[in-house]
Amino acid sequence: MGKNLLRPVQASQLSRQLGLRLLGPDREIRELCGLNALSGHGLSFSRDQRPGAGCSGTVFASEPPETDALTVIRAEKPRLEFIRAQHLLEQAPGFLEDSTPPDIHPTATVGPLAVIENGVRIGEGTRIGSLAVIKTGTRIGKHCVIKSGAVIGDSGFGPERDADGRPLMMIHFGGVLIGDHVDIGSLTTVCRGALGDTVLADHVKIDDHCHISHNCRIDEGAMITACVEISGSVRIGRNAWLAPGCSLVQKISIGEDGFVGIGAVVTRTVAAKARVYGNPARPLPELPGPRD
Repeated sequence: MGKNLLRPVQASQLSRQLGLRLLGPDREIRELCGLNALSGHGLSFSRDQRPGAGCSGTVFASEPPETDALTVIRAEKPRLEFIRAQHLLEQAPGFLEDSTPPDIHPTATVGPLAVIENGVRIGEGTRIGSLAVIKTGTRIGKHCVIKSGAVIGDSGFGPERDADGRPLMMIHFGGVLIGDHVDIGSLTTVCRGALGDTVLADHVKIDDHCHISHNCRIDEGAMITACVEISGSVRIGRNAWLAPGCSLVQKISIGEDGFVGIGAVVTRTVAAKARVYGNPARPLPELPGPRD
C-alpha cells in the first residue's frame, strides 16, 4: 500500500527543498511507499536494509545507489529525512484522499454514534458497537465484533528527533486488515500501518483496553487479554496467549502457541510453545498457566 500525491514532483526538487544531495538519475515521484513495494515512481527510505533485487524508484539512504534502477537522496538519517519529506509533500502538492463511501454489508450492524469513514469495508454479519471509530483504509471481514469505543485505523506513534532534538511525527499512510470472526474489545486501539497494513488474521480475539501499534501482525487464533500493550512491528504467532497487562517491545515475535504471563515485559523474541513471565520476561516452565 502506498500514498499517492495529488501531482508528481521531481526527486531533484525534493532533495533541494531538504538541502540534500541527489545521487543517480532524476525521477518523478508519484507515491510514498514501503521499501518492499518501491516502484519506478515511488519514494521510500532504507535504514536497516537495502532495497530488494528488481526494485526501482527513489529512496532516502546513507549509501550511494548500487544500480541505475535506484535514485538515492543521500541522508545520514534516512527515516528522519523521509518524515521531513512527508510533511513538505503534505503541504504541497498534498496527498490523494480516499473519497469512496464506506462499503458496509447489508447484514452488518453499526451502533449509535459510531464513525465509519470513507474507504472502509465491513463484511457480512459484522457488528460495530456504539461510539466505535473506524478510519479510512480499514477492511473488516465477516462476522467480526468491534465493541463500543474501539478505535481502528488511526495513526500510530512514530517520532524521530530532528537536528534540534524536537520530535517530528511520521505520518502513517497504511491501513488495517482484519480477517473473519475477529473480536476487538471496548476502548481498544488498533493502529494503521506506517506504509503497509497492520494485520489481524481470522479468529483473533482481543479484550478490552488493549493497544496494538502500527505494522503488527497477529496470526490466526491468537488471544490478547485485557490491558495488553503491543509495540510497533510485532508478530504474534498462531494461537499465542498474552495474559493481562503484559507489554511487548517493538519488532519482536511471539512464536506459535507461545504464552506470555500476566504483567510481563517482553524485550526479546519468544520461541514457539515457550512460556515467559516477569520483568524482563524469561522462561519459568515450573509455573502453571491457565491452560494446565
